[in-house]
Amino acid sequence: MNIIKRTCATCCAFNPAPHGDDPACLNLTFITEHHGTQQAVGRDPGPADWCPSHMTHKEDRAEDVAIAGFWQRLGIEPKRGRLPD
Repeated sequence: MNIIKRTCATCCAFNPAPHGDDPACLNLTFITEHHGTQQAVGRDPGPADWCPSHMTHKEDRAEDVAIAGFWQRLGIEPKRGRLPD
């Protein structure tokens, strides 16, 4: 059972301190709001927002392991971006 609240603050792609052109979401997800009008306004996600692309650090590592296993079955040596925790 997953008891972690699925918000941007718990996502591996969330950048809590964007600087300059750095995005708040490294998945480049934007929140669209209408504010009662037809004109949509986009904004960077905040810590309390969420989206379908959300992945915790544990889920992200599990996905990396699954992809590496698939590459190995194809005979391709997986590229290592970082050392395992």
